[in-house]
Amino acid sequence: MSAMKSESSKVMRRCLPPETLELISLRGIARAAGNRELRPELGKQCSQAIKQDLEERRAAVMLEAAEAE
Repeated sequence: MSAMKSESSKVMRRCLPPETLELISLRGIARAAGNRELRPELGKQCSQAIKQDLEERRAAVMLEAAEAE
């Protein structure tokens, strides 16, 4: 992984809500334990939570930009 991508990943994690970070942590634990049933489900939940967070952030930025005009 490149240094820039690694730094971007760290910044992204700092911006995520605690619930999403908890899902990511649980997924890592399931992966380390070799749980092949739980890991894919947690992966889907992580992706969905990250997408939802990004949508909420975009909406907030758009609202802020509209109010600034």
